[in-house]
Amino acid sequence: MRSRRLYFFAIILLVTAVSCVSRNVERIDDEEAAQMEAPPEPLSAEERANRVVADPGFTGSVRLGDEIASAPDGVLYVIVRVAGRAGGPPLAVKRLPVELPTDFVVTSADSMIPGTPLVDGMDVTIRVDQDGDAFTVQPGDLQGSVGPVAIGDTIEIVLGPAPIDGP
Repeated sequence: MRSRRLYFFAIILLVTAVSCVSRNVERIDDEEAAQMEAPPEPLSAEERANRVVADPGFTGSVRLGDEIASAPDGVLYVIVRVAGRAGGPPLAVKRLPVELPTDFVVTSADSMIPGTPLVDGMDVTIRVDQDGDAFTVQPGDLQGSVGPVAIGDTIEIVLGPAPIDGP
């Protein structure tokens, strides 16, 4: 009886784990997968240190659009993805206080996976999120995007209302 109970709990644990993983993975078909470029290979620790000094990344400024009177309290996210790629983890993310207008710099030191270099051809989205949760969007959140961006570029992003259906 005890072994049957353990077997049952093991199956429940396995089904739960598979369910959690499948909810957090965006599925793509074979055609989309074939068109995607592979992400750049991570650098060694020494290469990372050298690149942070040598790699200027890109700079930018962000300001409110004319139709926005003031920014809400919250968190300002700078989200960098490989150009044209909507899903999956971002290439780099910066979390800043909401003080607008403001300037920012993104380098490979901001990469989500340490050692992953920035690439030419990035989409940059800036969000002001009121609840600080980058996965939720609510009325009053702000957003702006620009791309493709190359290493060494200087960009300007103007914020407007964030689309409620997602970032």
